[in-house]
Amino acid sequence: MSQRSPGNPSASPSHLARPPRFPTLTMLLVGAVCISWAPIFVKVAARQELGPTSIAFWRLLFGAITLFGAAAATRRPLRLPPRATGLALLGGAIFTADLFLWHRSINLVGAGLATIFAATQVFNTAGLNWLFLGERPRGRFFVAAAVGLVGVCLVAGLGSGIAIRGDYARGVAMGLATGLAYGGYLLSTRQLGRHEPRLSPITIVAWLSLGGAVTSGLVCLFEHDVFMPRTPLTWWMLVALGAGVQAGGWWAIATALPRVSGATGGLVLLLQPVLATLWGRLLLDERLTPIQLGGAALTLGAIYAGTLGLGSLARAPQKPNRPTPPPSRS
Repeated sequence: MSQRSPGNPSASPSHLARPPRFPTLTMLLVGAVCISWAPIFVKVAARQELGPTSIAFWRLLFGAITLFGAAAATRRPLRLPPRATGLALLGGAIFTADLFLWHRSINLVGAGLATIFAATQVFNTAGLNWLFLGERPRGRFFVAAAVGLVGVCLVAGLGSGIAIRGDYARGVAMGLATGLAYGGYLLSTRQLGRHEPRLSPITIVAWLSLGGAVTSGLVCLFEHDVFMPRTPLTWWMLVALGAGVQAGGWWAIATALPRVSGATGGLVLLLQPVLATLWGRLLLDERLTPIQLGGAALTLGAIYAGTLGLGSLARAPQKPNRPTPPPSRS
């Protein structure tokens, strides 16, 4: 933002620089810590016998309610352009697939591992942007992707004597598939942000959350898992997921991320899988072998390097993008 000298009589008060009431980096850190609790809330709710798709439904519903309320309170436009409706529904359906996979991966391999596997969406998002938008990453991105693949193999248990079969193997596969689904969600969100008239990010994600709630609700009709929460603890976990993670955590990150450098943003967002692993160890007694911990460090380092290597070569000039949801597992 441009600033004018206080000594310039033509400077109006609205143009004078003012110290931020809430430091940007602090807001970004708060958002990263907030979303790191998502897999913990999911696992606690699942232990109360609530189905993984049901958890997704309530999370998205509470998130949509909170986001629409915040958009209305801040006088953001709420209506979705008719031609953007289909894309919003598609994005919501993809996000339902993302949560469908991730919640099951959390139950099968643990909060920390599932979040690390899902964080590989950085590589998937770049691949989808290259495939559909013609945006080729820089060369060092491919080196980071190769290193990340080695790290993922170590995290999965290769070399640790862990039997990668049965439910555990399915959990690993679902965690990695989560990264692909989330990459598709970010791509659809990015395209939705280009529609005219322009919508604020909070409105876009509110509609995507609502579309995801509808889609996950339909999926629940064909499942036999418990749908209605049965205990006060479960309700609290779902409200925390929806209002705290889906709405509050995302809002903090989306507000702060455009105001910091890409290196700083990428580094801070890596707190999410790191803290999720820590919370899983402290609260859920989830343990990783030394080789898995080394693989996790290698994978997260590769993700950070891959984020720095994301540079695009668009095939044609495109409209400037509005800020979109951050590439983090939320």
